[in-house]
Amino acid sequence: MKSIRIPLLACAWGAAAACAAVPAWAQDWKPTKAIEVIVGTPPGGPLDRTARLLQQLLEKRGVGVPVAVMNKPGGGHAIAMAYLNQHAGDGHHVSMALTNLITNRIVGSNPLTYSDVTPLALLTSEYIGVSVRVDSPVKDGMDLIARLRQNPEALTFAITNRASGNHIAAGRVLKAAGVELTRVKFVSFKGSAETTLAVLGGHVDVVMATPTSAWKHMEAGKMRMLAVSAPKRLTGKIAGVPTWKELGIDAVSPNWRALVGPKGMTAEQIAYWDRMLAVIVKMPEWQDAVRKNQWEDDYLNSADTVKFMQREYQHLEALLTDLGDAKK
Repeated sequence: MKSIRIPLLACAWGAAAACAAVPAWAQDWKPTKAIEVIVGTPPGGPLDRTARLLQQLLEKRGVGVPVAVMNKPGGGHAIAMAYLNQHAGDGHHVSMALTNLITNRIVGSNPLTYSDVTPLALLTSEYIGVSVRVDSPVKDGMDLIARLRQNPEALTFAITNRASGNHIAAGRVLKAAGVELTRVKFVSFKGSAETTLAVLGGHVDVVMATPTSAWKHMEAGKMRMLAVSAPKRLTGKIAGVPTWKELGIDAVSPNWRALVGPKGMTAEQIAYWDRMLAVIVKMPEWQDAVRKNQWEDDYLNSADTVKFMQREYQHLEALLTDLGDAKK
């Protein structure tokens, strides 16, 4: 199957290989120098943890070269993607990617999008929780919605940046609840750790964050999670948190994580990463992390990831238009 898919992808992205069945020599590329996994957020957040797990498993799998994680936060991941594309055509450099890869162009913050890099895999997704400080006057999810229906400017939301996965999750919930989206106050931060500190410090009212980012603060009695954007209740430590669907708000919003390479990768480089990642996502350590962190195992290979991102662009453009963030 991959001998058919990979050349189609290579043709779509302008790689040098012809669009025919991948010959035997296309399986021969392998790293000959250090691999760099780039992360567009500061150390410590969910995306960084995913990258460091990938680093460990690449080394365990025996890629034969050192593997390093390079944090390049800022600009809604634009700094990370610009750095990635400084290594055009080099399969030794890959980057973690979130919805910003698609939404940055839609909102006009950066022209680079998924078609300007080489999508390699969709890895996981994680649902977004809506949390407040433990002493917040907001009692529960429906109290939050009632306040915002009455006055969309009544509460401030901490997000990592506009058009990020947690901004999208908030938009989907509030749109489904009938809140006037263009009046809601969103405050952007560089990473998930900063958004959590902002709500704990009382600087913002609500934080959009993954369950793993909120767990320790919930256990310490400092934060309450009001609802989660999953299709059904999650298990473990937040099993008691209702979904928005349970509360009558028809909104589900996964925050996906992908891996991309620089523009201009060759068919044999793409084939290498297809083979390597297909093995890694089946390794016990990866599967344990999926269960522990309540990630969704959404692995797609390079060709299917391109199709996924094409669909996502259309869906997110429509939502960001409603939020008033799409560039006209």
